[in-house]
Order: sequence, then C-alpha cells, then structure tokens
Amino acid sequence: MARSLTSIRVPKPRTALGLLFLAMGYVMVVNVNNQQQRADLLADHLSMRRDLLSEALEDGSCSITPTEDAYPAPADAKHSLLASYPGSGKRFTWTVIKALTNREISDDWNYSEKLEADPLTVKTSWPHKEGKWSWGSQMDHVILLIRNPRWAIPSYHNMRFELDYAEDEARSLTRVPYTYSDRPAVALWETWRDAHFDAEIVRWVNFIDFWMTGGGTPTHDRCLYSDIKCKPVAVIDFDLFYKVNAIAEFYELRDALEASLEGTNAEMVQTSIRQCVFEKVFTTPELHQGNRTQNVLPPQYKFTIPQLGYFG
Repeated sequence: MARSLTSIRVPKPRTALGLLFLAMGYVMVVNVNNQQQRADLLADHLSMRRDLLSEALEDGSCSITPTEDAYPAPADAKHSLLASYPGSGKRFTWTVIKALTNREISDDWNYSEKLEADPLTVKTSWPHKEGKWSWGSQMDHVILLIRNPRWAIPSYHNMRFELDYAEDEARSLTRVPYTYSDRPAVALWETWRDAHFDAEIVRWVNFIDFWMTGGGTPTHDRCLYSDIKCKPVAVIDFDLFYKVNAIAEFYELRDALEASLEGTNAEMVQTSIRQCVFEKVFTTPELHQGNRTQNVLPPQYKFTIPQLGYFG
C-alpha cells in the first residue's frame, strides 16, 4: 500500500532545483496514491460481481445464490452473442441468461474477467463504437436485443456519464467502479443530447440494420470471415421483456437458450422454476442495476419535438 501524502516528510528546499525535486516528489506520490485508489476501487467492484446459482426449493419456489464461478459452456453448445445498441438492457438480459442456465457469461471488453472461461454468452454493442469484436471464433449465433431509442439513447448517456465521458479504454477502466451507481442531472443529459443526437440515432439504425441483414457490409465484413451466424436466431424487444409477466419475449429467449444447449450434456434450469428465476432477477435490482436509486429511467430525460420526429 502506498504511503499517504501527509505521512511523507520532506526537508525544506533552499534552491530552485530543490523546489523542482520537491514538486516532482509530490507528483509521484499523488500518482501512486491515485493509481492505488483506482486499483482498490476496481477490485472491490469486481469482487461484488459474483456469479449466480439458481436452484429449486422444496416448496416449489426458487433461489438465486451468489457463487464464485458459474459452469463453463458444455461441450458442443452453441455459444450466443447477445448484441444490442448500448443502453438497451443487455445487463438485465445477460443476468437472466446466467440465472436460467447456470452457465458462465462475459462481456466484449472483458470487464467481467470471464472471456477466457468458455462463457455460454457474451454481450456486445458491436458494431457501435462502444463494442469490441473480442470473442474471436467463440460465438456461434446471435440473440438481438432491441430497445426503443426513446429510452435506449438516454440509458446510453447514463453510462457515458458514469464513465465520466471517457474516450479511451484506459480511462474507461478507471471508471468501471462508478457504473450502475448514479443518474445524471437533466441539464447534463440535455447538453449531451443536443450535441450527439444526430450521430446516435444514425448509429441506432445502423446497428439494427447490420444484425438484421446478417452483417457483411463493405464497411463491416467481420461476419463474412467468421464462423458466427450473424443473422439473429432470436429478436427480443426489451421494452416488452423488462416486466414481471414477460410472456412472448421470455419464450423467445427460452427457445433460443434451449436450442443452444440441444445435443449437449446440459440443460437449462428445470421448467417448473424458470418463471420464478426470471422474476427473482427482475425483483432483485442490485443484480442488474447496481447501486442506482432508480431502477427505471426517469421520464425527465426528454427529447425535443424535432428529435421525436425521428422516432416515427
């Protein structure tokens, strides 16, 4: 552990050179302290992101218990890439997948530190600039998650705010401990919205277009040279999925997960508790919303009338 700045005693300098060395010493100590603080915060954040184990109880209900590690994907499983525009509910859906399968999941930036643990599912925002094609040939097919841009774009801004609007991976990494912890002031949202709306609505459209057409455009040809089947095997509407009685969207996801495990030595959790497991995740917001005091985006994050015209 680095020594605190106040515990270091430095003799009073008598020359300009001495002042220079003193200033350099202070800068070095502050940098070390800041680096250690960021490392400690990140370690604490990752230690709280435990895996889940879903089990049936004798009374017919279910439990979701934190555990150190989930099971890797079974042999011959079809690995699912969960793709969505950022802010479209991937973390909630990702957590439901983990709870329904008791299998490892990961993210494209590997903040979960599970990308090398043979995850059954990896979440990504690629080809949006917030995504990263990092899974190599691990993934077999795509589950596409769609959210109305009326809510997806403000939710994306919420994450940008928590990351302190970082523009590179190194800076983003130092801000990971602050994600899922706060909501921005409405004035901050409005300033960012007006500066970025035109670009983000185009990115939202291009994202949907890329996956629904199976990829392989002249500018994004990864799918043409990869084993992954880019046209989605399931399309989930997050606005219909994120509620207690999500029927059609729940079945859509269930069928996709059953297909991914077909022919393997593993299954989803037993049928009798699947709805219970889903509802446990939904009603336990700390599993997917962290420390945010509000689980749902407040309606104050609005768009202007001309901007709303883009939504049809």
